[in-house]
Amino acid sequence: MDIFMVVFNTLIVLSYIILIAFITPFIMGYIKKRNYDVFIQLIPILSIVLLSSIAISMGLGGFKELLFFRITTIVSIILLGFLLFLTVAMRTLWKEKYDLLIERILSIRSKNERSFSLK
Repeated sequence: MDIFMVVFNTLIVLSYIILIAFITPFIMGYIKKRNYDVFIQLIPILSIVLLSSIAISMGLGGFKELLFFRITTIVSIILLGFLLFLTVAMRTLWKEKYDLLIERILSIRSKNERSFSLK
């Protein structure tokens, strides 16, 4: 691989990470306004990551070109499957445990927000 391709692939990966980092807060904020919990907010984010990593890797010549997009696709498939199981199965079968998990996540999030405040 020549130096030009390494630089080009690095720029693609960095721009992909920056794009996902900028899109995520807007999508989660929009869904949060509709009073959905944290797990429901993450479903569209992981779906976007999965679909965009598949599209970019196919556009660059398939999954044999960049290891980053292979790993991103595999990890996002696993996380999306786990997240869908968590939201569907736990909300219907174990409602009390799901609510307790959401409360714990919200309490951890509120403690972190207080510790990072400038007050």
